Amino acid sequence: MGYDLRERALGAYLGLAVGDALGATVEFMSPTEIQEEYGVHRNMTGGGWLHLRPGQVTDDTQMCLVLGRSILADEQWSITRFGEGMVQWLRGHPVDVGNTCRRGIRRFMLNGSTAAEPAEWDAGNGACVRNLPVVLATLNAPAAFRQISVEQAHLTHHHPLSDVATLTLGEMLRRALRGDGVSAVRRLADALVAQHPEFDFKEIPQAPTPYIVDTVRAVLYALLHTDNFKDCLITVVNQGGDADTTGALAGMLAGGLYGIYGLPSAWLKRLDPAVQKEIAAQVDQLLVWGERADYDLLSADSISPRVLFYEKPGCANNARQKALLMAAGCVLEVHDLLKTAWTAATLRPFFADRPVTEWFNPASPRVKSGEIVPEAFTEAGALAAMLLDPLLIRRPLMEAGGAKTAGFSEDQLRLWTFISLDVYAGDAGIATDPCRHSVPCPSVRQARGLTKTPAASSHANAS
Repeated sequence: MGYDLRERALGAYLGLAVGDALGATVEFMSPTEIQEEYGVHRNMTGGGWLHLRPGQVTDDTQMCLVLGRSILADEQWSITRFGEGMVQWLRGHPVDVGNTCRRGIRRFMLNGSTAAEPAEWDAGNGACVRNLPVVLATLNAPAAFRQISVEQAHLTHHHPLSDVATLTLGEMLRRALRGDGVSAVRRLADALVAQHPEFDFKEIPQAPTPYIVDTVRAVLYALLHTDNFKDCLITVVNQGGDADTTGALAGMLAGGLYGIYGLPSAWLKRLDPAVQKEIAAQVDQLLVWGERADYDLLSADSISPRVLFYEKPGCANNARQKALLMAAGCVLEVHDLLKTAWTAATLRPFFADRPVTEWFNPASPRVKSGEIVPEAFTEAGALAAMLLDPLLIRRPLMEAGGAKTAGFSEDQLRLWTFISLDVYAGDAGIATDPCRHSVPCPSVRQARGLTKTPAASSHANAS
C-alpha cells in the first residue's frame, strides 16, 4: 500500500463527508434562493432544513460507514451482514433516510430478502453514494468490485440506471485512486453518455433531484469543468436540490483525484471529529482488507462467472464479444466451436426453448444463399444438419454456472454478471446492441417527480 494511494483514498472518503456536510445546508434550495441568502455558499455552517450542526453529516456518509463496517467485520463479504448493519442504523433514528432505502431495509427486516425486485422507481442515488467502501476494498479485484457493488445496491435499489451509475462512478474512483488522472475519468464519462445519452453533462441541472440521472449529470459537470476540489464542490452545491448527495459524490471523486491535501483545511476543521476518526480508520483497514481478502470465499453469486465460450477462430464478432466479456470482469475459457466433438445431447441444451429458426447462424453462407431454410427444419433435423456442418450453429455458444445460451445475449449476460455491460463496452470501444433494459427508464415527467421534500423526507421517490 503506497503513500500516494492512501492519500488519495483518504481524500476521497473525507471528500465525500465534506461534500455531504457542505451541501446539506442548501439541500432543497434553488440556485436563486441560495444566492439570495448566501451569495455563494462556501462555508460549512450547518443549519438547513435538517438543522444540522456545522460539520455534521447526513445519511449519505452514514450509509458509507455502515457499509465499511459490514465489509470489515469479516474477511468474507456478506450481503446479509450489510443488511443487518442497515437495520441497526435505521433503528438508531438517523437524521434522514431516503424512502427507497427505508423501504429496502424494511423489506429485509420482514423477510430477509437481500435484493429488491426490479422497479421503475428505484432509480434514485442512494446506492451510488454509499459504494465508496467497496471500491477501497476491491482495488485489486475488478470482478469482485462489480459484483459486490451491485449486490449492495440491490438491497435497496434495483434499476439499470442505478446499477450503471454505481459501477461507473465506482470505476472512476478506482482509476483516480490508481493515479490515472482526469483524462481516464472523462473517458468513462464520455462512454457513459454514449451508451446512455440521458446522462449528458454539457449543462448542470439546477436544483438536481435524487433521480440518479440528475445527480450524475450535476456531479460530472462540476468535476470536469473545474480543476481543484474547492471549486468543484462550490460549483455543485450552489445548484441546490439534493445538494448533500451531489456534494458527497463530487467530493468523493475530486478527493480521489486531488488527494487529501487538496481538501480545504477550513472545511476539514469543521467536519465532525468522530466521523473523521472513523473514516481514517476505515481507509487503512479497507485497503488492507483488499490486499488479504480471499475472493474465492465470496459466494457464487458475488463473483464474475467463468464463461465457456465456443467461437469460430478468426471471427471478428466473436473477438469483440470476448473483449466485452473480459472488460466486464468475466473469466473466459475459449474453445473452437468447429473442432468440438458435439453430439445432439450436448448441443441441444444451448438452444433451450428458443424456436428452431433461432438455432441457426443467419450469417452462415448456406443460410444466406438459401440452400438452408431454417423454417423447414424440425429439432431433430436441425441438430443433424449442425453436427454435419457446425458453421450452421448460431454462435457463440456460452455456458456459465450451468446456464447455456446460443448467440450473444446481453439479457442472459446480465443474469450472470448482475450488470449491464453497456458502459464497459463504451469504454473499450465496443459496439453493443440497442438498449434492452428489463425495467423502463422514467420519462422526463416521471424523472422530475423523483424529489424528496423537507416536509416529507420519505417521499415515495426519494433516494
